[in-house]
Amino acid sequence: MSDRISIDAEAFAASGQTLQGKVSLQDLDARSHSPDIADLAAEVSYSLAAGRDDWDRIRLRLHLAGSLKLCCQRCLQPFDFELDETAQVVLFADEEALDQAVQDDDTLEGMVCGRELDVYSLLEDQILMALPFSPKHENCGSGETAVQSDKPNPFAALAGLKKPD
Repeated sequence: MSDRISIDAEAFAASGQTLQGKVSLQDLDARSHSPDIADLAAEVSYSLAAGRDDWDRIRLRLHLAGSLKLCCQRCLQPFDFELDETAQVVLFADEEALDQAVQDDDTLEGMVCGRELDVYSLLEDQILMALPFSPKHENCGSGETAVQSDKPNPFAALAGLKKPD
């Protein structure tokens, strides 16, 4: 497992720094090892920039990109999923401030953060949120072949047992 990266969010934003790199899914916390991911050896590139929003709150801009192997929920075969996700996350000192901000703007993405921010935790959260709810091939044939099968319907024999009205 590679070393986790922590930043001082306030200093990072004040200096307008950026952070770029690559991380292997296997280096992330086990909670981010979704059963939908077929290959944990995949790498994700990330870019993190910080600044301030209109209300002088710390705002992080995170971009994630990479090719992941996901397990299709229809045929259970792996397929390529192109991850290309950008998120704007506003940092808050406490849950109450976050709740009030979300109440005022329901499109806001925010999180509670102390002085130190674990960058890998942010990456883990954003990767999980970017995964499809139920991953499937775009043109997975398993659903159509089951419906279009030439096999007789097993319940067709029951139709003959019905009493005429």
